[in-house]
Amino acid sequence: MTVTEIAEIAGVSTGTVDRVIHNRGRVSEETREKINKIISENGFSPDPIARFLKKKSDFKIGVLIPAISEESGYWKAIYDGILDACVNDYAAFGFQLELFGFKRPDAASLKAQFKKMIKAGCSAYIIAPIMQEEIMFLLSQEKLSAPYCFIDSPLPGALPITTIAQNPFKAGFMAGKLTRLCSARSGTFAVIKPFSESYNLNERARGFASYFLQTKDCKAIQKIARGSRQEEIADAVFQLVHDSEDLRGICLVNSEVHFAGQKIAEMGLKDKIAVVGFDLVDSNIEALKNDKVDALISQDPRGQGSLVMKEIYKNLVLEKEVEKEVNIPLNVFFKENMDF
Repeated sequence: MTVTEIAEIAGVSTGTVDRVIHNRGRVSEETREKINKIISENGFSPDPIARFLKKKSDFKIGVLIPAISEESGYWKAIYDGILDACVNDYAAFGFQLELFGFKRPDAASLKAQFKKMIKAGCSAYIIAPIMQEEIMFLLSQEKLSAPYCFIDSPLPGALPITTIAQNPFKAGFMAGKLTRLCSARSGTFAVIKPFSESYNLNERARGFASYFLQTKDCKAIQKIARGSRQEEIADAVFQLVHDSEDLRGICLVNSEVHFAGQKIAEMGLKDKIAVVGFDLVDSNIEALKNDKVDALISQDPRGQGSLVMKEIYKNLVLEKEVEKEVNIPLNVFFKENMDF
């Protein structure tokens, strides 16, 4: 049943029916009861999509993530997924993206871009909460006027409408098991963490170590790199090899594992040290195919971008409850199944 049909049965205008449905404006009690009875008897519910389109206004979505040129294109893949969903899946609804890229781990850069985003008049925000303390502080200082979503990482204590991410502890635990499997040797296994302020990377490192707590002939150690550039990862790898004579495997918890694989290969140790990491960015895929990396755990960054827009669509357009957590599968890729 439509609003027009209700109006015809009640003998009133569609505007009167609209006022009753949305409980606004002046309508006599007799007319209100008559319209509500018709609605009750015929099972009418307003069409949120039609109501959304009637507004005829664009909706700006603010995207707060690291600069898309960073970390071997991982953040570009997330942004491309968001953009693709806006252009192809939800083109009719006028979603417009505005990117606010910050320099990781520069707290001043994050703060400046966060403040800029708040002033941009967005209808919703997509935030990568990878600088834990700074994001929590900014969220506590600013009362956001629009719903916000997290992508790439959960963040305990915050209240986004949805979080699109892997379970980082389970991902790290599986990475530990995978590194041991690829090595098939006993000894020391190291996890390299380029950013110590990131909740999801800390949880991956904790999950990695947790796996080795249940083994009798292996141990796990953690190495914090100075950053994620090639020389910084290479330096961390060199120090691990120098300090641990029985090093059997290395896991990098972000998308720069190809740098670790390159350094191990240069040192002539690839047949002795397994290398495992995260993300199907081009550099990692090439390293996997060239036997410099043994296995990759995919976070499907493009898929994350598509999924976060699906939840924003549900919230803004359909006015429905969204999924509080959307867990990205822990998909594993080896050289043998990379092309499939």
